[in-house]
Amino acid sequence: GIAFTELGPYWRSVRKFCNQQLFNASKIESFAPTRKEVLAHFIESLKEAAVAKEVVNISKKVGDLNEKMTLKMILGPVKKYEEFNLKELIDELTNLAGAFNLADFVPFLGAFDLQVFCLCV
Repeated sequence: GIAFTELGPYWRSVRKFCNQQLFNASKIESFAPTRKEVLAHFIESLKEAAVAKEVVNISKKVGDLNEKMTLKMILGPVKKYEEFNLKELIDELTNLAGAFNLADFVPFLGAFDLQVFCLCV
C-alpha cells in the first residue's frame, strides 16, 4: 500500500511510521543471527556443489536464499509453514509483480496483451 499511495499527508505519516517502527536500526539488527544462519547454510550448499563439481543455478539459489531469509524473519521457523506451500505463493506473486508488460509502456497494444490472456486462463 505504501508504494502505490499518492503523495500527501497520509503517505508522509505512513512513511514516518515505517521509518520509526519497522525499518529502524534495532529492528534490522535483531534479525542479524537469522540472516547469518541462512547465509551460512547457503554458503555450505555452494561448497558442497563445488566439491561434487555440480552445475549450480545461481539465480535459483539466490531466490531460495531470499525466500528463506524473508520467511524466517517474518514468520519465524519456516518448517511450521511448509504445509501452506508458501514457496509457490511467493513465486506466483513475484512472477505477477515482476513480469514485464508491454502494454504498460505502449497502451494501444493492450488489446494484444498475451499476459492478460495467460493469467485469465
